[in-house]
Amino acid sequence: MLVMTSQPPKPSEAERRAFLKKLDRATEAHEKTRKALDGLVADARGAGLSLTDISDHTPYSREWVRRIAAQIQAERSDGARGEE
Repeated sequence: MLVMTSQPPKPSEAERRAFLKKLDRATEAHEKTRKALDGLVADARGAGLSLTDISDHTPYSREWVRRIAAQIQAERSDGARGEE
């Protein structure tokens, strides 16, 4: 059993703002690369790669590969219908 006996240090307001700014930037960058990866997963699946092949080369399980590919394909289909 782990017992914490002390509280973490309380940052100054300037330190707090600096960390939050860094977190915001890192989160934004992560979202962009995650969306790019998800699109590539859908493209690879659409090209006929197996769930296992894709899963072996991404941080996603086969089930997540299937879900992501289906979601991206549905979004693309909805977008294409909206453009008609």
